[in-house]
Amino acid sequence: MRNAINQSSSHDPRIDYRGATASRLDNLTDAVFGIAITLLIFNLNNPNSFADLLTFTKTLPAFLISITFLILIWKEHRRFSEVYGLTDARLIMYNTLFIGLVIFYVYPLRFLTLFLTNFFFQTNIQVSIQGNQVPALMIYYGFIAFALYFTIFLLYNRASKLKKELSFNSYESFYTRCHAERAALMFAVPLISIGVTLIMTPYSFIWASVTGGFTYFLYTPALFLWHRNFARRSEEFTEETIAAEN
Repeated sequence: MRNAINQSSSHDPRIDYRGATASRLDNLTDAVFGIAITLLIFNLNNPNSFADLLTFTKTLPAFLISITFLILIWKEHRRFSEVYGLTDARLIMYNTLFIGLVIFYVYPLRFLTLFLTNFFFQTNIQVSIQGNQVPALMIYYGFIAFALYFTIFLLYNRASKLKKELSFNSYESFYTRCHAERAALMFAVPLISIGVTLIMTPYSFIWASVTGGFTYFLYTPALFLWHRNFARRSEEFTEETIAAEN
């Protein structure tokens, strides 16, 4: 499947896609994401009555949100492996850590999305948590989100150190550096959320939960500014100037 997606996706002519053909490690990673989605499904209760069926239906928003987050993380990994490949020993080690975190991410993600579905839509899905435990849930989720994107940052950072071995051109060096910065933005927001939650918890667990959650809206301006800066600076690299390097 990854090979088909790689072939059908638009490619930047300034980049040499070293991992365009999926490796066995890529296929293993895809299988782990498939297992993660399967765990989300098997975590649902079988409806044995009409009331159970209604409750089952109410879990749909949480299920869709959970899958969306998993697909976004999978796309991050696919983009990296397509450009650089996963042949270096340290890259393989980081990828193994990434796989483990994906599996560990499933249940906290599922629990949080069910809780939020309950809170915003009053669905009465049974989620056992007390109000003063919500800040701890936010911290728990934040650490896992941080770890996932920090691992992605490590992948890009390692690729940057392998630029001679991978024969980067000037645009690929720029691309790698910018995407390492993007990964840093992605893991910085959960860290900020954790810090805000820890600071606010002694004063009010309600405000700690609210401010910790709203911190994730920082993604919108941060990623907008990153994309605008990346698009502007990438225009400086043309196929002609890159070809002239050789």
